[in-house]
Amino acid sequence: MTGMWKHLVRQTASGSSSPIGTRGPGETQLESDRRHIRRKIQKLKEELQELRRVRATQREQRERNDVPVIALVGYTNAGKSTLMNFFTEAGIPANDRLFDTLDTTTRRLDLGENGEALLSDTVGFIRKLPHQLIAAFKATLEELQYADVLLHVIDVSNEDWPEQAEIVERLIGEMKIDGRPMLRVYNKCDAYDGELPRGRDSVCISAKTGEGTDALLDLIKRCLNEGRHSLTLHIPYSEMGIITLLHDNGAVRSQKYEPEYVEVMAEVSDEIFHRVKMYADES
Repeated sequence: MTGMWKHLVRQTASGSSSPIGTRGPGETQLESDRRHIRRKIQKLKEELQELRRVRATQREQRERNDVPVIALVGYTNAGKSTLMNFFTEAGIPANDRLFDTLDTTTRRLDLGENGEALLSDTVGFIRKLPHQLIAAFKATLEELQYADVLLHVIDVSNEDWPEQAEIVERLIGEMKIDGRPMLRVYNKCDAYDGELPRGRDSVCISAKTGEGTDALLDLIKRCLNEGRHSLTLHIPYSEMGIITLLHDNGAVRSQKYEPEYVEVMAEVSDEIFHRVKMYADES
């Protein structure tokens, strides 16, 4: 009897061999494997739950400080981590292992006169995601729905880049986060011999050498500033709810109490601008 068949039999009370039944060493090993797998699944679920809790706290802090969030997305090996390291010196290993961590890496990005933003690196997309990783993949990308801008990093040195870009943008659409402004960042242009793609919301760079990164920063600033209004408001004391509205939905730069009103300097979206423009200082 071969070793394989020995594993699939059990010894009965009389000592004879019979096919595997409800008890015996074969099933004992199977049940042990199942318990081990269940423990691992439970541990992953607990990690994902804790990850969501931590991220919720971080989002509340960001919203209170009104710091814009920029998220890097892209196919595996497109160069997201290299770009993150160039801008923020984050020191992220630029390897091609899927899911080194479920968590995203977030660092502050200096935007000069535009203040600062938070730049987040996410896991790389792939064509066919293993079924066992779908929950983890979606959980680690939940932050995208809270981003102000998506940077879609595309490796133009890869001949399959059009298909890879389509896969990324289709998955973003399936996750119902395609309403965010998205800039196409064509990376590794220094290793590309063909005609580089052009467009109002795209830029060609080399994250490795830094070529084109100044143009990318300008594009990010333009995108963040579109639909934003900087204004000085004189809010009557009888309308203090407006100040709460500004703090909750805008960026309040200063607040000064005058005898007849509160002078507030703020940056607001189009929607909030139309609600508060009657208090704007026209001088």
